Amino acid sequence: MREVSVSVTPGSLLAVVGPNGAGKTTLLRLLSGSLVPREGEIRLDDRVLGELGDRERARALAVVPQSESSPFPVTVREMVGMGRYAHLGSWESVGSRDRAVVDEALERCAVAALAARQLDELSGGERQRARIARALAQEAPVLLLDEPTAGLDLRYRMELFHLLQELRADGLALLVVTHDLNLAARFADRLLLLDRGRERAGGAPRDVLSRETLEDVYEWSLRLVPHPGPGSDAGAPQTVPLRRDAP
Repeated sequence: MREVSVSVTPGSLLAVVGPNGAGKTTLLRLLSGSLVPREGEIRLDDRVLGELGDRERARALAVVPQSESSPFPVTVREMVGMGRYAHLGSWESVGSRDRAVVDEALERCAVAALAARQLDELSGGERQRARIARALAQEAPVLLLDEPTAGLDLRYRMELFHLLQELRADGLALLVVTHDLNLAARFADRLLLLDRGRERAGGAPRDVLSRETLEDVYEWSLRLVPHPGPGSDAGAPQTVPLRRDAP
């Protein structure tokens, strides 16, 4: 990955888009600290990310993976409670405030009624909400989400982006890697379009999503139409891929 510059500020939602192999997951791994950049640096509140310890980094940013597996059975409450580990000392037990934070995260993500359920009993949308609840339990000001709507149906995709919109309104800084150009255009403040490991375009959705640029990056014919609204969705550019035999 080269020549990519990205910043996320409190109360904003940045969507990183691009075709398969564009470098979206690599960028997320760099921003989370699981990869070390060969050039340049990643800063978090004017501190170099690589200089932070694991616990300090976990208190500063939370990562929501696309999927994950557990080697042992775990309930939703237990998984969300793992988000508190960043705030506990080596021999410190969970206290009343930790339990209150977990309860609030469960409620916020609408999974409180599922708290006693095993994680593998949940639907894809419910599991993703539980992962976000765990991230909220970390009380980190920055959330990094990797393809949070992958495999979800229409309802769960919309519910998840509405939840992200609420978290943005609360002042969190959100970076979302997604293949869904249309939802990104409707909910994100800014887009970062990657192409073969480089930044192709960045800025407001209306500035980034041009027909010429998208056809070149995705190598497919398409049309852009304005979203009919209502409200803040009105006019957001929506991508319509064309059939091969379209005139």
